Amino acid sequence: MQALSIFKLDDLKDREPSHALVANVDLAVIRYDDTVSVLYGRCAHRGALMADGHVDGDNIICGLHGWDYRLDTGISEYNNSETLPKFSAWVESGEVYVDEDEVAVAAWAKAHPQPYQRDAYQGVYQDPVGTVDEPHV
Repeated sequence: MQALSIFKLDDLKDREPSHALVANVDLAVIRYDDTVSVLYGRCAHRGALMADGHVDGDNIICGLHGWDYRLDTGISEYNNSETLPKFSAWVESGEVYVDEDEVAVAAWAKAHPQPYQRDAYQGVYQDPVGTVDEPHV
């Protein structure tokens, strides 16, 4: 296990998603009450950044098309087959940590290569899926 600090707990606002990047993998970091959840940071629908969404009750909602995922599990309440992988996270001495090996080395990042060209214009916001009805978005 490789502990990696990604935030100071005090820098996370309650129920406001924040973005972290670990091994080229986008993460959504959500503090709710005294708990911190770290989910894969891209919507399963069209790859939008979940940190650009909002929290409604026990769900993080994608800011692009409104898809929902539970904060505690990453599973959609609407359709349980839609999930955001959840990564181990913990708070220690006021810092929020993730297991960098779990995100990067333990095959997740390797099994799910990220298609985003971060150095290109709007590369972080590109749609990796695309559809006929939205060919230029």
